[in-house]
Amino acid sequence: MSEPRSDATSPRPPALPEGRYDGVDERSGFMGKVVAGFLVALVLALLVAGGFTIYRLNATPSITSEVIGVEVIDEQSMRMSMTVTRDDPGEAAYCIVRAQDQSKGELGRREVYVPPSDNGTVQVDAEIATTGRAYMGDVYGCGNDIPDYLRR
Repeated sequence: MSEPRSDATSPRPPALPEGRYDGVDERSGFMGKVVAGFLVALVLALLVAGGFTIYRLNATPSITSEVIGVEVIDEQSMRMSMTVTRDDPGEAAYCIVRAQDQSKGELGRREVYVPPSDNGTVQVDAEIATTGRAYMGDVYGCGNDIPDYLRR
């Protein structure tokens, strides 16, 4: 086997045919930049719209609540009073309330409809059926996405 010679010339690629690429227009470079800019702007607009949509779907409503009183009626029920404060009192809301034993184990739960009102803060009373003697009650959370079975 022989070794390649270092003084040998490498073969040249064939020359391009004359006149084949003479028709390249200088405007095509500009149009490519315009199309690329448009596509970048479109992708950015879609990202902003998607981010806004995700934010709106996951934003928590500004509804707060506070338990102001609990009355144990008997071994199977308790009554709870709470205040509900909303930024938009003209919009209905609902709260999930719970009855608990001394170790904070849940004994009962229910959803309470909070109707629209003129005041930002309203008092709501709810009776909760329990599976044992309740010791305390709390509000699990409130929202404005009211289930159909609570709508009046």
